[in-house]
Amino acid sequence: MEYYTHNIDPVLFEFFGLQIRYYGLMYLTGFVAAYYIFKHRHAHGLFKLDSERVQDLFTYMMISMIVGARIFYVFIYNWEQYKSNLLEVFYIWQGGLSFHGAAVGFIIGMILYSRKYKIGFWHLADHVAMVSSLGIFFGRFGNFTNGELWGRPTDVPWAVIFPAADSLPRHPSQIYQAFCEGLFVFLILLVIDYRERKKYLHVNETKNKLNVSWERTGILASSWLILYGIGRFIIEFFREPDRQLGYYFEYFSMGQILCSIMIVAGIYLLILNLRSPKQETYQVAKES
Repeated sequence: MEYYTHNIDPVLFEFFGLQIRYYGLMYLTGFVAAYYIFKHRHAHGLFKLDSERVQDLFTYMMISMIVGARIFYVFIYNWEQYKSNLLEVFYIWQGGLSFHGAAVGFIIGMILYSRKYKIGFWHLADHVAMVSSLGIFFGRFGNFTNGELWGRPTDVPWAVIFPAADSLPRHPSQIYQAFCEGLFVFLILLVIDYRERKKYLHVNETKNKLNVSWERTGILASSWLILYGIGRFIIEFFREPDRQLGYYFEYFSMGQILCSIMIVAGIYLLILNLRSPKQETYQVAKES
C-alpha cells in the first residue's frame, strides 16, 4: 500500500526575513476565535469581561501558558538533557513545551487575574475552558503541519509517513487529538453550557444594563478536565511516547499518567461545585 508522506513546508511565507508559519497561524486563529466568542457572550450578558478586559486576560494566559508549559517539559519530560545545560531552559525557540504544564499555567494565570480584577475564578475558568478546546483543535493541526508529535507505527489506510521520525507509516495522531481533545470536547461543553444557562442563569434587563446572576459556576471547567483527560488518555495509545521517557509500567505514557490526575481532579472539583455552588453576579452594559 502506498502511504501519504508528510512533506508540508511549515513556513507559509517569508517576509523580509520574518517567517510566518502554519503553526503560529493556527494558534492565532484559536485566539481570534476565542476573542469573538468572549465578545459575543459578554454582549448577551453571559460573560462578565468586556473586550478590553479580555485583551488583558489573553496577556495573562499567554505568559502563564508558556512558563508553565516550559517548566513541565524541562523538569518532567526532559530533565536529563537540561540539568547539565541550564541556560538552554530559556531557549524556547528550540521547542519543548508540555500541554499539561500549559494547563497548570493557565490555572495560575486565572487565579492571579481573577484576584486582580475581582472576578469569580470559576466563572472565568468556565469560559477559558470552553475556548481552550477550540485552541487545541487548531493547535493540533499546527502540530501536523510541523510534522511533529506523530503517532505509533500502523498499517491503517490513512497512515502517514513522517520523514522526521523514520520511513514507517504512522497514525496521524495530531489529527485524532484535534478532533477528540478539541472539537468534540468543545461541542460537549456547548451542550453543558446550554443546560446550565437554561436552569441556572438569570438575566434582568433595565434601561441601560443587564443584571446577571449565575446560580452556580465551575461546571464547565470541571467537565473540561474530565473530558480532555479521557480524550487524551485514549489517543495516547495511538501516539508515539517521548523517546527519552518511553513507557511506564510497560504500557502507559507520561501523558496518560498526567491525564489520570486530570480526570481525578476534574471529578473531585465537579462534585465540589455541584455540592457547594459558587454564584457569580454582575452587570453588563446593554449594547445600543
